[in-house]
Amino acid sequence: MERKDNLMNTDKQKQYSGLKPFKPGQSGNPKGRPKKSDCLIDCINKELSSKSVNGVSTREQIIASALVGMAEKGNLKAIEILMTYTTIKPVQAHEITGANGGPVQLQWIEDGNDK
Repeated sequence: MERKDNLMNTDKQKQYSGLKPFKPGQSGNPKGRPKKSDCLIDCINKELSSKSVNGVSTREQIIASALVGMAEKGNLKAIEILMTYTTIKPVQAHEITGANGGPVQLQWIEDGNDK
């Protein structure tokens, strides 16, 4: 058993022999976290804000105009999208009642293990 422990200790010593501890106040990653590539939302936003083929309107404006046009024609999904992104949805209230619409009854049960 002792021989096995000695072998493990020498293996760890070899493994960690070339490592140097950080100086106080020094980071182990001085360049910081690497920049991540553009995520999908950033790419979509970049593409939407770019000028379209006609060079006058952005793609975002063209899509918004088409969406409003669809809503004007009665397309319910277009209306829902516009309402979702242009108005604040009211918070749905929840009422919790006890039996027969009365107050909620709370019962405190002690198990006797609390000291």
